[in-house]
Amino acid sequence: MIGGADLNKFAGVLEAEKNKFKKIDIYKDCSLVGYFISISGFKETAIEQERENNDRMILINTAQIVQELIQGKIIVSMPKATSQIPMIENIKLLEYADLIASDIGWIWVFYCGNHQKVTHFSLIHAEGNPLVDDLAKKIVSVDSTLNKNFEGLEYLHPKIGKDTKALVLDAKEKYFKYLENECGEIQFEGLPTDKDAGSVKVKLENIFEPLHLEEIEDSNEKKDDSLSKDTRKSFGSILKKNNRLAILAKPGGGKSTLLKRLAIAYSHPEKRKLIKDSLPKKEFFPIFIRCRELGSKVSSTITDIIYDIPNRAEINDSLDGFKILVSDALQSGRALLLIDGLDEISLDRDRINFVTQLRKFLSTYPNLNIITTSRKAGFRAIGGILADYCKQYEIANLSKDEIRELSQKWHKAIIDDSLKTMNESNELVDQILKDKRITALAENPLLLTTLLFVKRWAGYLPTKRHILYQEMIKLLLVTWNVEGHEQLDIDETEPQLAFVAYWMSTKGKQTLTINELKQCLIEARKEMPDILCYTKISPADFIKRVESRSSLLIMSGHKQLEDMSIVPIYEFLHLSFQEYLTAIAVVSKYVPQSLQEKTNLSILEPYILSENWKEIVPIVTVLAKRDNVELIEYLITKSKESAKITRKDRRKPISEKYRYAPTLLGNCIANEIQINPKLLNEALEWFAKNRYNILNIENTIEIIINSKFSKIFEELLQALFFREYQDQYFSSIGSLLAEVFILKIQHDGDCCVLKKIKQLIASNCKEDQCLGILALMEYAFCFERKDIENCSEAIYQKTINEILPNLLQLIKLKDDHYFYTIAWAIAWIYKGDHSFNIDDELTCELISTWLSRTEHNLCRVTAWAIDEVFFPTKQIVDYLHSIQNVEEKIRNKFQAADNEYDQLIAICLGVELNIEWEPVEVQTIFNELKSRHDHNKMYEYYFEKLGLKRIKE
Repeated sequence: MIGGADLNKFAGVLEAEKNKFKKIDIYKDCSLVGYFISISGFKETAIEQERENNDRMILINTAQIVQELIQGKIIVSMPKATSQIPMIENIKLLEYADLIASDIGWIWVFYCGNHQKVTHFSLIHAEGNPLVDDLAKKIVSVDSTLNKNFEGLEYLHPKIGKDTKALVLDAKEKYFKYLENECGEIQFEGLPTDKDAGSVKVKLENIFEPLHLEEIEDSNEKKDDSLSKDTRKSFGSILKKNNRLAILAKPGGGKSTLLKRLAIAYSHPEKRKLIKDSLPKKEFFPIFIRCRELGSKVSSTITDIIYDIPNRAEINDSLDGFKILVSDALQSGRALLLIDGLDEISLDRDRINFVTQLRKFLSTYPNLNIITTSRKAGFRAIGGILADYCKQYEIANLSKDEIRELSQKWHKAIIDDSLKTMNESNELVDQILKDKRITALAENPLLLTTLLFVKRWAGYLPTKRHILYQEMIKLLLVTWNVEGHEQLDIDETEPQLAFVAYWMSTKGKQTLTINELKQCLIEARKEMPDILCYTKISPADFIKRVESRSSLLIMSGHKQLEDMSIVPIYEFLHLSFQEYLTAIAVVSKYVPQSLQEKTNLSILEPYILSENWKEIVPIVTVLAKRDNVELIEYLITKSKESAKITRKDRRKPISEKYRYAPTLLGNCIANEIQINPKLLNEALEWFAKNRYNILNIENTIEIIINSKFSKIFEELLQALFFREYQDQYFSSIGSLLAEVFILKIQHDGDCCVLKKIKQLIASNCKEDQCLGILALMEYAFCFERKDIENCSEAIYQKTINEILPNLLQLIKLKDDHYFYTIAWAIAWIYKGDHSFNIDDELTCELISTWLSRTEHNLCRVTAWAIDEVFFPTKQIVDYLHSIQNVEEKIRNKFQAADNEYDQLIAICLGVELNIEWEPVEVQTIFNELKSRHDHNKMYEYYFEKLGLKRIKE
């Protein structure tokens, strides 16, 4: 029996939990109650102790356990359970009963007999219905090997007559027909197609794209960033291993469609094989619940909600048969409970109550299969409650192959399956995948579908983002759901949404509460009376209509305010729409009246170098057309300031504030802004000189070389590079030249690239030779990082060894253009730890330049090359001794180190000249360089030669 000491230990743990509980906002109005359950009972002293501390915990003994299970609605009461026992003449129900805990849930055991002699027994499931035959046989079999309580007794089977069987079959047929009507089709309303105008229904299996999930990791778990993992797993493979899932997704991510697929796949097994999503071959009985349809039923028990399905399905005449169907499936573990849209239960307390009811339901049916879906925002309040019951996953973005497959399915369903149509689909996807920003939209199933309809509607898919967003918004507002909802006046709708988007962007927000949204709309009407003074639709109705008709602005969850009230929160369907509409607001002056007379730059200046405006500014410059000069000049001025920032150590990133202006400038050019030639040349120059300061530059470069500015960009790069040597910008411009060269010819095959590089270096033209060397540097960089599909190692090494003698001859010319590009190429070639025939004479040329020159970038790339190739041969050591004042020069390099390589090289060269270094200082320097040089031949050699101690990992 339990004594007072045990209770005191539990009380201490309970108090700690209560303190944690109080700190969670959504639980402030709730209380945490502790239960101490003891089958063996409690000592009198323990009971007396708790009477004096009656608010600490609740003590429960054997008899009270049953009462708590009944009150918690885990099991039905005895009177309700006994009402289901089949009655036999001259056999009476006895007064005592047993309660069995099993892997299929709680089971009541009632005994019957005559004259106090037990002759029969009945098994009633915790739900109140007789245990199904197969489970009853299992319980009896287990008892025969244990207590043998049922030995010699006759089991009272529930009577199922022909009428009951017919009732069940009828209910099953009608319910599955309801599921087919509800879930079997995807409907597109009011969209241009080659089929029935105005409304097109597509069978789910013809358009459904199998989804992949990613497990949501515990934020408290330490992540191993060193392991590269493919976290995407097919839904089918996950369902085979997990029968309880909580699936989260972004708006339009496909969560509702996934549950529809499951409902159809398991109610109509013949349709399961029509989609290759590897669903487990199980006899699930789908029970489909949409949370948004619950209404006042949200506070009911899950049992009551399920048994209300015939009412929603308008098959009330089949209620009795439906209950038998459901009971059989729940007891036997065949039930698959599909709960769509937990986030659509508007109030947090209702959502918490619903999930609490769900936990009770799972206690009654421990073998229940369950899949719930929710948007992330609405899941936070209940995630902890479900954590122990449901494995949490997020729907992954569509891959490139999945984008292609969904496009093909859409084209077949909406147009036809001809070869011409399939080719059009593939060409369209190729176009989408060329631009990473458009690809980001297409990774969402809803937005991909919108893109496809834009192409169908407009006759082409705009490649310029501002036109694409314009067409997508027009489609969503004007054409989408035209049959089901009242039309929106785009001339009034766009200014209001733009005003809201601008307000959100200035506040750095991606969501806003319903109150903030209504207030924004009220302010929009005050600030733009010429446009909105006569609008007839109220803010509340406007919000509903925009969401229901277009989904452009959607409710994404709920938020608890300081006054404890719960309000909906809204966001744009995709951040790109908010950014585009913000740009529209700036250019069209859908802003407060105090800003309406100001220039675009004046409106943007407070935010122009902010993270969340980096996509907005380029769209403004495009939309502004010829009125963008002031803005471009501002970005050029700021980019000049950024380009003049010198970093001695490239490993230390430049401050973000210096990266936004040149990044924005590049994005403006990539968007093909209207700009005069002189200003374009200046913009391209300072974009090029900021090559290492620009965010996501590879994508920007690729867009520019495929744009109308391609030729002028290449010509400008060559002109800048081959002007008089400018150390500060030489690397930036040279790198861009190399990247453009590789991007333009790599589609011909990498061995073709190497062949072209070799030809250029072997030519007699300085421009061609330097371009070839720069391309060699870029190719070696990509080869080492495995960023491109490469030639074989053997071909690569053979080609490099054939090129190296040419480099030695060119480096002897003492021309800075040659020297810099060769040192740079050598650094990347040897960084890959390949076996190349480096000539000692070339190493000596590098050392000579490193000791005699002072330009930062030239010396840095030279030091880097020495760091990769140096090894003390006799020829190199003899050369060192021949240099006048060499010891003084090396010590000067050590003392005035201008980059991350100087001190290491000075030490290594000094060792060969018998220069004595301070041991502690050398040890410190080598230890600091360990992570970068651990596999460097020179570093390893001198580490051992100097007898340095290894630092612990």
